Amino acid sequence: MSDLRLQPVSIWEVNEQLQFDEPLAPDDPRWVDTSDARGEFSFNRLYRMLGVDQKTWELMGAPSKAYVLFCGHRGCGKSTELRRVHERLNQPKIFFSVLLDATSALDPNNLQYQDVLLALAKELLEQLPDDIDIDEVHLGKLRSWFDERLMTHEATREFAAELEAGAEAQAGIPFLTKLFTKLTTAFRVNSTYKEELRTVVRNHFSEFADAFNQLIKAVEQACQQRDLGQRILFLVDGTDRLRGDDADNFFVCDVHQLQHVSALFVYTAPIHLIHAGADLNQTFTGTFKLPMVKLYTREGDRNEAGFEAMRTLLYNRAPRELFDLASTAEFLVEHSGGHPRDLLRLLQYTFENATGDLFDRKAAERAVDGLATEYRVFLEAGDYALLAHIDQEPEAEHNSERVRYLLYNLALLEYNSFWWRSHPVIRRLQAYRSKTTHS
Repeated sequence: MSDLRLQPVSIWEVNEQLQFDEPLAPDDPRWVDTSDARGEFSFNRLYRMLGVDQKTWELMGAPSKAYVLFCGHRGCGKSTELRRVHERLNQPKIFFSVLLDATSALDPNNLQYQDVLLALAKELLEQLPDDIDIDEVHLGKLRSWFDERLMTHEATREFAAELEAGAEAQAGIPFLTKLFTKLTTAFRVNSTYKEELRTVVRNHFSEFADAFNQLIKAVEQACQQRDLGQRILFLVDGTDRLRGDDADNFFVCDVHQLQHVSALFVYTAPIHLIHAGADLNQTFTGTFKLPMVKLYTREGDRNEAGFEAMRTLLYNRAPRELFDLASTAEFLVEHSGGHPRDLLRLLQYTFENATGDLFDRKAAERAVDGLATEYRVFLEAGDYALLAHIDQEPEAEHNSERVRYLLYNLALLEYNSFWWRSHPVIRRLQAYRSKTTHS
């Protein structure tokens, strides 16, 4: 495979390198700063909620605990930006930052709070330097929880015995790391013990949370002494993929379990959740939204910063000389709606429809029509009238279960200042055009 840091020289290499479902690493040269392109937007508010002074990059007044929701559409760039936040804040004067990618570490299609918190314990222990010293007294509660709950519970006794076998010589952090690694693996691969483990954790969660809190405090003290960070920060990616009852259970019904662990947390969350009527601001410290890249203002004026950012994002993957015309690239940007992942999907579809060695306009039009067809599959007849109404009256109140469904499925895109507009490929469909009222 070609090196992703080398610019492709053919449309075949462009397609080979397209990985639009994987976040970019902080040092990836393809990353584009889209802050200005998203409108009135800055990460300063997120840093402030965590107690970080962006002028000095020091921890000035972090709360004793915080639970922040990092919201945005799927594919808008949350995972990439969260990794940059991790890199920026993982500093001696700020945090020892622990990033958990739940999509790879766990099963994102069957995720509960027990899975996430045990995986965070594993990540914290695993990311500590090998020579860091944590007194055994601070680890004893977790070991006791294992011995008294997993080892004695009939349904998990065999699992616990398998884990402990051969570990007699291990103690302290090595043993606990092995313990939580195996627990996390059981959650990810849908082990026969999965539900039994969840039940044990749920029934004895207060004991686990108290033991985890003791570990966190001890690790924070060790990090301060070793100049590794002033506090522990947990960043959880992938929880934004939860939907329906799974999202409600995790962020609403089980929120008090999440908050039983006293630390600083940032969870990615699905954008429709904050419009669902649940009073999340009463249970979470706050919500921070990453809006879509804005191609047009609410009034319909062109936003050049948005177009420039999306063009750069496109050309970072497909050099402009691989397009037949500059207008072809512009056409793809226009129909992405400012959605980074959809722009890359359109690029891939254009490759699939091309017959020559360039991304040409005819192939781009077929790509746009193909993406529109994908949206048409899940839209109902009444959705077109609803989308047209929102487009015509963006300042009106539009919040219903169906609107939240359209937001989740990207038929409706949210931009800064909390205004929405239908995805531009949908506006090409006859069913939408027939609902548009002309003055």
